[in-house]
Amino acid sequence: MSRNDETATQAAEAPDTVETLEAFKALANPVRLQIMRWLRNPDAEFAAYEPIADRDTVGVCVSHIQAKSGLAQSTVSSYMATLERAGLVRSTRVGKWTHYRRDEERLRRLSEAVGGLI
Repeated sequence: MSRNDETATQAAEAPDTVETLEAFKALANPVRLQIMRWLRNPDAEFAAYEPIADRDTVGVCVSHIQAKSGLAQSTVSSYMATLERAGLVRSTRVGKWTHYRRDEERLRRLSEAVGGLI
């Protein structure tokens, strides 16, 4: 069996491991990690920005994340898409704006998975 076949077999046998690795990859970028920290307490971290919708329900507007980070809109959108694909955040559309909030259930499972890996 080739190394690629072994890796594919292991991935098929351990989907939690693959999902955990994808989350680690997403969090390996310091800015994405910082965004996740900001989203932990959105009311405090984004107090300078007038909310477009309820932050507890739908999260923080991507334009506010972009303004706080000082990065280009396209970069922030790419970062948020990476975090969403990794299952770390959820998006909600409110009018023309996309809002993001942490997926706390997924983060809890990730924490448990890390405990089981190490």
